[in-house]
Amino acid sequence: MAEKKFFTVEEANSIVPQLLKEVPRIQGLTSDLRNKYPDVKNAWEKHKYDGGSVQGTQYLGTALQLNRIMNDLESKGCIIKGIKEGLVDFPSLRDGREVYLCWKAPEKEIQFWHEIDSGFAGRQPLE
Repeated sequence: MAEKKFFTVEEANSIVPQLLKEVPRIQGLTSDLRNKYPDVKNAWEKHKYDGGSVQGTQYLGTALQLNRIMNDLESKGCIIKGIKEGLVDFPSLRDGREVYLCWKAPEKEIQFWHEIDSGFAGRQPLE
């Protein structure tokens, strides 16, 4: 297992431009998977009857694209906390304990942090 990455504010901020581009893509692809392929939903509901879907290949392509983007961000150490809300956390150390630097779309830089167990509701300004 890889060693856990802890971000400085500067390191997390260096990823923000990518988040500003990729989080809206993630949100759009997720919405597409829920809403754009009704034939896939019908096939899933009727799968016990050996039904198929003409949209299955497109659905799979969208799911794979979403998976690639999410894996790329997660491989950098980002923790995607809320797709709909555009929330991403970055593990960090503050006063010797682990906390999360917290980013929410469309913020241009990291401005907040929170305790690991407090979540978004516990966001506090960095300074």
